[in-house]
Amino acid sequence: MNRNSDFWLSLVVLGFCAVASVLTLDVPTNGTGGTVGPSFLPWLMIGGMSLFALILMWRSQRHAPAAMAPFGARLLTQLGGFLILMLLYAWAYEPVGYLISSVVFFVVALLVLGERRLLQLLLVPPGVVGSVYVVFAYAMQVYMP
Repeated sequence: MNRNSDFWLSLVVLGFCAVASVLTLDVPTNGTGGTVGPSFLPWLMIGGMSLFALILMWRSQRHAPAAMAPFGARLLTQLGGFLILMLLYAWAYEPVGYLISSVVFFVVALLVLGERRLLQLLLVPPGVVGSVYVVFAYAMQVYMP
């Protein structure tokens, strides 16, 4: 990916976070006993995604003329593919399960966004997905489908 696509992708992710924020406003905030409420995890994810999108946008703007290049057909195809992929992931999450759907999403997302290094495609997705699974399933004792 180049700086131009980084800039536009960060805008798309920030837009997604804005929509998710509005939808999360209806999720109850009160937990039971000493536990956090049901809205904690969505807000944590929205905050993390927003932070990383802003970092990506900042990185793309370090050389502003390159980042503000015209919006091309290739970039539009990448962003459209990424949005469709996110919708497919949301649809497949529960019937397929977290581990399989997340690893497949991660690998395909990397391919759509231009990653071609085999080592990155084989090691990073299972490592990240497995780490998140361990943290949520064992450390936080959250059920993962």
